[in-house]
Amino acid sequence: MKIVSIITGKIFILIGKMLHKGSSLPGQIALKINKNLFKSFKLPQIVVAVTGSSGKGSISSMIADILRKSGYTVAHNYKGSNLSAGIATLLLENCSLTGKINKQALVYEIDERYTKFVFKDITPQYVVISNICRDQPPRQGHFDLVFEEIKKALKPGMHLILNGDDPYLQKFVLNQNFPVTYYGIHKNSYSYKKSLFENLNLVYCPKCHTKLDYAYYQFENIGCYQCPSCDFKRPKIDYEITKLNYEKKQITINNQYTLHVPSNTLYSIYNTMASFTLASCLNIDIDNICTVISNTSNNQKNTSVYKYQKRLVHVLNNKNENASTFNQSLLYTKRFKGKKVIVIGWKEISRRYRFDDLSWLYDIDFEILTGLDIEKVICVGLHAFDIATRMKLAGINEKKIETFPNLDEAKDAIKYKTKGDIFAILNFDYVEPFNMLMEDENDEH
Repeated sequence: MKIVSIITGKIFILIGKMLHKGSSLPGQIALKINKNLFKSFKLPQIVVAVTGSSGKGSISSMIADILRKSGYTVAHNYKGSNLSAGIATLLLENCSLTGKINKQALVYEIDERYTKFVFKDITPQYVVISNICRDQPPRQGHFDLVFEEIKKALKPGMHLILNGDDPYLQKFVLNQNFPVTYYGIHKNSYSYKKSLFENLNLVYCPKCHTKLDYAYYQFENIGCYQCPSCDFKRPKIDYEITKLNYEKKQITINNQYTLHVPSNTLYSIYNTMASFTLASCLNIDIDNICTVISNTSNNQKNTSVYKYQKRLVHVLNNKNENASTFNQSLLYTKRFKGKKVIVIGWKEISRRYRFDDLSWLYDIDFEILTGLDIEKVICVGLHAFDIATRMKLAGINEKKIETFPNLDEAKDAIKYKTKGDIFAILNFDYVEPFNMLMEDENDEH
């Protein structure tokens, strides 16, 4: 059964490559043949899993890149198939007929709800948990449920890599004896003392339920916190950004290691720190880690900045049903001075199901925009009127709000009827179409 399932999986991988399809189908078929397929594999010495509500793909890709450029052969689900079938396909692609993984390291991103199915047999030595926040409510439910799913999957001895600035993640180590390495960002010129966000994931101490005090915030409830009633507080940070310069895309870690980051967004910097910390735990030469990260090009699918005529265009990729990604885009927008044109929208809420839940739209603190010099807010796509309603409720002057059913019809308003710098806060399905729209100069104006 073991060899039959592996051979069948490999055959379907070859067929998928010929047809340019099938990132998860081979694993799905192999699992149907052998429900204990994951027990069939002999894992390499290094096994790293990356999970969390967002950032999994970016972090795992950077870790895999660091390992490869440090001389390791690496198996990595770079296509993003992160459910059981996708991970099974990854293993089938990189194993012998006897199930031995033929790479020195296995790095896989995994959906939060599937850790309990995979960790049992494909047990990681290191688990990077990027964050847990409100995400895909129809599928995930409350984020506490997601926390419980990951917690159940963790085994004694797994080494956790956690953002020490996030009080919620410390729940994983309360009354638990996991080895843990923390990363974080020290107070800097971009930190702020008064919370800018209303809808926070955790504001009360998980030990005694007293409201947490903050010396400063980096974003939402992420920052320097402590409980006024017990010993719960931000832990000692092992790898900390002590200098941060968004304009130069440059960070300094522990006052010692200076490197460039792929993008000057906060989530990208935290993703970079997660990757740096994991690689350091693997005893990879830190100078080499810095060199690899500094030479990493920005993923244009996530963020890009370019000029249209004399105007700056900032394209920010967000994840629908995840308010935190949109809140980070708003915090990014707030950093810049001058007149702004906000473009916001999507083709569809989810590709996984037809359930148009918009509750998450009210977890986004669009109220931040009311303190900025807004020329126009251009709402685009399937739920343009819903977005416009949310903007009006946030306090945006309704005369500055326009709605369009798609990007093509919004073209004139974006390119020719406004003058300010453009901040396109889009779901991923509109990022490429928007960039193509901005490049199209065939029309006459």
